Amino acid sequence: MSRVVVIGAGLSGLAAACHLLGAGHDVTVVERESIVGGRCGRLAQDGFSFDTGPTVMTMPELVGDALNAVGVELGQALPMRRLDPGYRARYADGSRIDVRFGRAAMRAEIERECGPADASAFDGFVDWLAELYDIELPNFIDRNYNSALGLVSRPMAALRLLRLGAFGRLGPAVARRFADPRLQRLFSFQAMYAGLAPADALALYAVITYMDSIAGVWFPEGGMHAVPTAMARRRAVLITVPCNDIVAMDSE
Repeated sequence: MSRVVVIGAGLSGLAAACHLLGAGHDVTVVERESIVGGRCGRLAQDGFSFDTGPTVMTMPELVGDALNAVGVELGQALPMRRLDPGYRARYADGSRIDVRFGRAAMRAEIERECGPADASAFDGFVDWLAELYDIELPNFIDRNYNSALGLVSRPMAALRLLRLGAFGRLGPAVARRFADPRLQRLFSFQAMYAGLAPADALALYAVITYMDSIAGVWFPEGGMHAVPTAMARRRAVLITVPCNDIVAMDSE
């Protein structure tokens, strides 16, 4: 067992600490603020509390992996509920499309608002997104690359992405599937999470659309700050540095 210091008690720092603890290391997390969370912080003022960063969660299994590493079940440490609709799109013409959870519910929403042709196209779109996700997550997203050579270590996965059109542009790829421009925007704007316009982003960024529009959106009880709080309770020693004073605190 070795002693490890993790700098920063944001989501990534806390996740790293949980995995290191699970591997048997003695872990200290160093954080300059008086609370954990980093950009997923909380502001309390005048009797109200506000999450200062993300507002909803996708892919909760990633948090579950970190908690499982220290022997804690996600549902026990971090109760949450699935949002349905996950979000609601409103357009300049006054129309509205709800992003519903589940293929059948979303297909019905599209048929009601956009017609049967686009509803039928949704099935193939979901299959395309799911295949992109299944290729990208294990082969590229969930891997560490220490050099550029690592990027070519999965040639068959890259060929599958090429076959799926992942290296084309996201906006045109979605537009080829849906006639209604509202759906084209609804299923491509997610590239802007990564700072890219849909017309410029590679189609492989459609995995973000899969994460929120297909896999679903969740809300933790107590707000998003409950996520870092749940991870910080796992037996690490947290050192906070408010006002330049170092204070040691057992996170249990």
